Amino acid sequence: MKVIEIFNRKLNQSLTYENNEIEAFRMQVDEILKYAHEQLLESEMSIIIGAGKMKDFFLTFFVNNYKEVILTDIDIQTVNDELDKLSLSKEALKKITKIRIDYSGFEKNLFFNKFKERIITCHSFDKIDQVINKRLEGLENYKFLRAYYQKADLVYISPIYTQIVYNQVLRECALLRERGYPEHMIKYIENTMLDKMVNIIDTINKNIVNTLKSTGRLVALSDIFQVDIGSDFHLKIKKGINSFEGMEEIYKEYQEKYGIGLGDYGLLNLGEKLTPCLSKWLIWPYDGKSSFIVKLIIYKKN
Repeated sequence: MKVIEIFNRKLNQSLTYENNEIEAFRMQVDEILKYAHEQLLESEMSIIIGAGKMKDFFLTFFVNNYKEVILTDIDIQTVNDELDKLSLSKEALKKITKIRIDYSGFEKNLFFNKFKERIITCHSFDKIDQVINKRLEGLENYKFLRAYYQKADLVYISPIYTQIVYNQVLRECALLRERGYPEHMIKYIENTMLDKMVNIIDTINKNIVNTLKSTGRLVALSDIFQVDIGSDFHLKIKKGINSFEGMEEIYKEYQEKYGIGLGDYGLLNLGEKLTPCLSKWLIWPYDGKSSFIVKLIIYKKN
């Protein structure tokens, strides 16, 4: 198993929390997917980006409405495990194609292979830049799903932007910290890689958008911030979640305080390539102690 796949397998396996609120969340996502589906001229193919444990959507929506359903994830074993649990009919299973994809291209470039060992020999920012830039060479031209360009009527993106690459970078930096690597050098790596995420997400989104038909719809779900259940901020969110304008005001205040995150940027970048036509804020229960505040946007081609 590859380094990135192992990391993502652990992330997927951590999503075990289930309750009625999560079911209600899925139903809200389902309603928005149905709305997007109703805008389509055709319903031949749908593509799911970041299928994983399928905790944020009902797979039955896709197999009931499309002739072909493409499930993609770097951790395809988890996708297989979840499919086994669903006990779908033979007819439904025939519609499904599973594709293992590293959306970032980091696996192809062996970015995390012996990353710590190479970094720990660096004693200057310039040396760190050399190691990082060498591992990023050519990624701006990285392609995936080329066989599906211009073929999807509906594309659904699960919350992937905060999970791709950067969490793993932070994990590597934590291990460097344990080895006694200088803190100012670690901070430099974290900040440098955060800056690099702009181009990485842009490349990912280009590939995803390329799969969409001119008449298609793309539905993206992205986690924007995490709140502790019962906190003042959580109660404020719960009170305002059904008012889009109210949530946008809360979001603006949050941005002014903390800046734009990876989840925000993923959606903003999509907005540069497509036209947003519907937006909604949702609360996604995570583990009984915290929830993710997510934004869901339907896009169409310009």
